[in-house]
Amino acid sequence: MDLAVAYELENIELKISENIALADSEYLNFDVPVFLQELDIECSKIKRAFKRQVVSFENDDLIRRYFHFHQESLIDLVNNLQSNSQPGTGSNYLSESIIIRLCGLLAYLEEHFPEYFDLDMEMPIASRRHAESELRTFIQSINEKFSGTNVDIGLIELVENAVEDLVVNSEGGISFRQYYYFKFLRNAITGYAIDKESDTLQVISVLMHCNFNGNHFYQYLIRYIGWAVNKAVSINEKIDQLALFLKFANQEGRAQNVAYDHLNVPINVQIADWISEEIQYLKHKQQLTQYTVEAEDAVPSDFKLSFDLSVSVLAYLFRTFIETGVIQNKNTSELIRFLTKYVRTKKSESISYDSFRIKYYSIENGTKDAVKKMLQSILSYINKN
Repeated sequence: MDLAVAYELENIELKISENIALADSEYLNFDVPVFLQELDIECSKIKRAFKRQVVSFENDDLIRRYFHFHQESLIDLVNNLQSNSQPGTGSNYLSESIIIRLCGLLAYLEEHFPEYFDLDMEMPIASRRHAESELRTFIQSINEKFSGTNVDIGLIELVENAVEDLVVNSEGGISFRQYYYFKFLRNAITGYAIDKESDTLQVISVLMHCNFNGNHFYQYLIRYIGWAVNKAVSINEKIDQLALFLKFANQEGRAQNVAYDHLNVPINVQIADWISEEIQYLKHKQQLTQYTVEAEDAVPSDFKLSFDLSVSVLAYLFRTFIETGVIQNKNTSELIRFLTKYVRTKKSESISYDSFRIKYYSIENGTKDAVKKMLQSILSYINKN
C-alpha cells in the first residue's frame, strides 16, 4: 500500500491550520471548546485507522515504514506548532492544547505499536525540554546520593559528565532511546541502597547491569582492574585476581536490551574479553600453557574446520548450541576466540574476532531462518537414514 494514500494526518493538519489562523485573527465566532472536541474526535479516528492499517500490510517492512512516517510527521507537526507559537497571541493557548493531543497520538503509537516505534527519532521540542529538566535533576540527585561515601569520586563524575553531555548537546536533539536509557539508569541508581560503607565496586556492578557501555566507562574499568591486579606480587596472584574480575563480569549480565550505546558491544562482554586476553598473556609469560605432543598426534598448525555457511549463520548456530546447553563452555569470549582461530567458511578463509562477536550478538531474522532451514535439512537426513 502506498504510504501517500495511507496518510492519516491530512484532515487533522488541515483543521489545525485553519483554526490556528482563526484564533490569530481573533474571529469572534471562533469557539475553542468546540474545535478541541472536534480535534478529539479526529484523534480517535486516527487511532482506529492505525489499528486497521496494521493488519492490512503484507510484511513488517511496510508496517514499519507506515508507522515511522506517521511518527515523524507527528513530531514535525508538534515542533512547528511549538516554534510558531507566540506568547500573548490568540493562538498560544490553542497551540498548547493541540500539542497535548498530538503528543497523545505519539504516545499511543509507542504504547500500542512498540515494535514499530523508532526510538532513534528525536523527541519533540516540548518533550525534550521536559527531558532536560529530568536529566538536570538526575545530576543533582547523583551528587547528593554519593556525597560522603567511599565510592570513587572519579566514577561519579564520569556518570555525571555523561548525563551533562546529553543536556548540553540537547539543542541538537535527544532521541527517545537516549532519554529512556538515562531514565532507566536514573531509576537503577536512585533505587540502589547506599550507605557510608558502600564501595566503588558496588556502583560498578549497577552500571554494568545497566549496560553503561560507553568507551569512557570501559577505560575506567580497565584502570580500576589494573590497579587492583598490580597490587598482587606474583603472576599466579595476578591471574587469580583477574579470574575473580572475569567471574564478576560474566555474572553481571546486562538488563534486558538497554544500552548507553545500543550499537556497541555490552560492557560485560568488552571487559570479559579484555580480562581473558590479560590472563592469556600472563599464562604465556609464565609458560603455563606450554606442552609437547607426539609427532603422530600433532595437528597441522594451519588446520581449520570448513563450513558451508555464512559467518552470521555460523555465529548464530553456535550461539544456539551454547544457550541450549549443547556446548557446555561458559566463557563465550574464549569460545569465540577458538572458533575464529580454527574455523573457516566458503567465503571467509580467515574470520576476525570482532566480526564474529558482532554477528554473535546482533542476529537478524534472515539469519534465524537460514539456521532453521539447515536444522530442518539435518532432521530430514536423520529421519531418512
